[in-house]
Amino acid sequence: MRPRQPPDPLAILRRRFGYPSFRPGQEELVRSVIGGRDALGVLPTGGGKSVCYQVPAIALGGVSLVISPLVSLMEDQVRRARELGLRARHMSSVQSSAAKREIMDQTASGAVDLLFVAPERLGSEPFVDLMREADIRLVAVDEAHCISEWGHDFRPSYRSIAQVRRHSDAPFLALTATATPEVRDDIASNLALVRPHRVLRSFDRPNLTWRVQSVRRDADRVAAVHRLLASRPGTCIVYAATRRRVDEARDALARLGHRVEAYHAGMEGRERTRVLGDFLADRCRIVCATNAFGMGIDKPDVRTVVHLQLPSTLEAYYQEAGRGGRDGRAALCLALHAPGDERLGRMFVDGAHPERRRLELVHKVLLGLADRNGVADTRLGEVVRRTPRLASSDVALALVALERSGSVHPIHPLPDPGTLGRAEGLHPLRVGVWARADLARAISLRKAALAKLRSVQVYARGRRCRRAALLRYFGESSPSLCGACDRCRSRPHPPPVPCTAT
Repeated sequence: MRPRQPPDPLAILRRRFGYPSFRPGQEELVRSVIGGRDALGVLPTGGGKSVCYQVPAIALGGVSLVISPLVSLMEDQVRRARELGLRARHMSSVQSSAAKREIMDQTASGAVDLLFVAPERLGSEPFVDLMREADIRLVAVDEAHCISEWGHDFRPSYRSIAQVRRHSDAPFLALTATATPEVRDDIASNLALVRPHRVLRSFDRPNLTWRVQSVRRDADRVAAVHRLLASRPGTCIVYAATRRRVDEARDALARLGHRVEAYHAGMEGRERTRVLGDFLADRCRIVCATNAFGMGIDKPDVRTVVHLQLPSTLEAYYQEAGRGGRDGRAALCLALHAPGDERLGRMFVDGAHPERRRLELVHKVLLGLADRNGVADTRLGEVVRRTPRLASSDVALALVALERSGSVHPIHPLPDPGTLGRAEGLHPLRVGVWARADLARAISLRKAALAKLRSVQVYARGRRCRRAALLRYFGESSPSLCGACDRCRSRPHPPPVPCTAT
């Protein structure tokens, strides 16, 4: 008998999705994985990454495993897949053991087409057993830039994804919207992609207008947003660097008469869900948010995205600003910038990548607390007591960096620097400690993070075309003038020119 030919992906797209044709880049990725080849796709925000695994899931049959970083994102992806008639489920830590067992049984029996999981689940023994039992035909990694330490949203749990290779020979599909050439290579290496077919679409979003506005004081930032929105229609996202600044901006804009809500990780889950629902349903015009208001925010008609302060990387800025104009219509991306903003960015870099002296100090204290087997069994407060001038959060951040460098090995989970409370000193700490700390990688990552922060400052203060500066940062050739950004509009009659990827 001749082997069965998989259904034509274009026919699936037209019949099940109702689209006449693929968007640029989608068809190449779809045909690659249907043909059994690994693929890496960098598609712009709004470029339709989900289609790249939904169509193969239909064509290949069996189970398509999708690794996704956030529960809210997975829930949205499941909803969309079910609307297409796919039997989609997701597993998360908030589900009961019985619910997770039911989902795994359904997956093993072939009653699930798409299974969404977080990367943390891949190493659990029950899930390893499931990967051996289930008929996995595709492994898709969404937001694949999270696997790279050189990117802007590194998550250590993403490093466990490559172990799926031990249990399945299914093709891998890595998808992201923002990745420099260095990050793209890191994704391919860490996922152990085999001769992947790479599809890189242009980062250019011609419908977005880029501006940077200087302000003198923090109070001027909200005033600038108020003046801007008085003359612009449509919904708006206002990003701020910290939860406190989000709440302050929300309160100030509300006093000025705007329909505005706040969104950040310090709020209860039900409240965040309500705010997102109100925003998507146009019951509020503005959401002031931290970067927690990010992945999975799929509102096509956002006309304005304002950053009260620029993030510490251009990758983060481009991804967040790119939530404007997903319907292809014009949108404005405005970043406010003050002389002192670089200090805030440096603070974030110091948190994620502490200085060498701090790492050496914390490592020395742990070594002094370790038994002859190299295990330090103590509490966070004891380490803090022995590290003068360091707060609990400083020590917690240093522990994360030491783990990343391989200098310590947690036996119990490390304290989360972002969720330390009043009992922070009592947090149990049990780690294996190497006699010698190898900090070379930590030092390299810090240098890279500081270089990214300098790129943000160059973008804010530079005199060149904003659009060209962003595209060149991501490795694309570009014209010298776009004709629409604040820099180009200050020049006489700049001609708009299309940009092309290299």
